[in-house]
Amino acid sequence: MTITIEAIYEAGVLKPIRPIPELKENEKVFIKFETPGSLNELLANPIQIDPLIAREIAENPDFSLLEI
Repeated sequence: MTITIEAIYEAGVLKPIRPIPELKENEKVFIKFETPGSLNELLANPIQIDPLIAREIAENPDFSLLEI
């Protein structure tokens, strides 16, 4: 079973933000850590931009990567 939870690390203890009803008391688990700034989170939430605005930016010489 895989469960994703939000937790906070406080005074040397990892504390879930909300109760985890799927777990039994004293049940052993394996934990995978991801910090909020992790690459996975950034890739999971790409920035959305209107296609017309993207085109306007791309065609605007003020934003060119080429030296003029």
